[in-house]
Amino acid sequence: MTPVELDRGVAVVSIDTELAWGEAHYRDGPARDYSNERPVIGEILDVLARHEIPATWAIVGHLLLDRCEPAGGRPHPDVVRPVYSWLSGDWFDVDPCSTRAAAPAFYGRDIVDAIRSSPVRHEIGCHSFSHLIAGDAGCGEDAFGSDLAACRRLAAAAGLDLRSFVYPRNAIGHVDRLRDHGFVCYRGSAAAWSGGRVLRVADRVRPLGRSAARPERHPSGVWNLPQTYLFAPATRARRVPVGLWTRRPLARMRLAARERSLFHLWFHPYNVTAAPDRALTALDAICREAARLRDAGRLDVLTMGQLADRLNENPGFSAAERPPGGRFSCKNQKSGAVS
Repeated sequence: MTPVELDRGVAVVSIDTELAWGEAHYRDGPARDYSNERPVIGEILDVLARHEIPATWAIVGHLLLDRCEPAGGRPHPDVVRPVYSWLSGDWFDVDPCSTRAAAPAFYGRDIVDAIRSSPVRHEIGCHSFSHLIAGDAGCGEDAFGSDLAACRRLAAAAGLDLRSFVYPRNAIGHVDRLRDHGFVCYRGSAAAWSGGRVLRVADRVRPLGRSAARPERHPSGVWNLPQTYLFAPATRARRVPVGLWTRRPLARMRLAARERSLFHLWFHPYNVTAAPDRALTALDAICREAARLRDAGRLDVLTMGQLADRLNENPGFSAAERPPGGRFSCKNQKSGAVS
């Protein structure tokens, strides 16, 4: 794949929203307290709305449900199971087959509704139906394809058109199947570093042009929008002052504006729940700078789907295509939250 040059820098935020599904298949099952994630998601939405920043919320498809029950004695028999060497039993043995009231960590239609009711037009993306690990050898094309089909059926019933995909655990595989199921982009891995140790250290202090990330078109035609920064101030740099910690993501965002490249920030709500005051302060600072660069005409702030659309229209999009004032519509789009 060849990186695509952009006419202006782009900032993208993607949020992996999975509740218990992210840990359900660990040996000891879900370990975190998920009760704080819903309130924190509301606070994240408030920060994004304050600065008019649209995000791609990559939702595990099962969270589109309010309840489920076995059919013929099996949960979700329409979904082909993966066969992982590290898993004993059926992939859906972890499914409570219950209701949101009884098992709120496995169902999240209310979360999707909250995102769609935001004054900012966020995108609802896909994070697989049940946090399937597509890049593992035990996940065949048939399993991945049926998983995507289950997501698309649920999304269609909710009036959503899923177009952006985020791989669980960033384990990329079967990209061709994304195209077959109507996806236009996915979040790819961070670009491999090319340079010696001295340059690597220098890049951490002030990002170098050689570390700028750019979209790439997969041979299937789906766009790879590589990640550039995991937002985890509460779990990665707990003891570093927020003002000091934010220097690095802010520097990488300014690099995108300077080099006309991509700044792709991503995180999970649990990266915020570990220390919400600290994390929300940091997120507000990053969003404020993104808004400043956007309003100065130096950076576009797009969802994954919006960026893929721009690239499909013209791999090097021009300033003339920006909406007036550099901002995208922030109208309430309850029936069309997908970009």
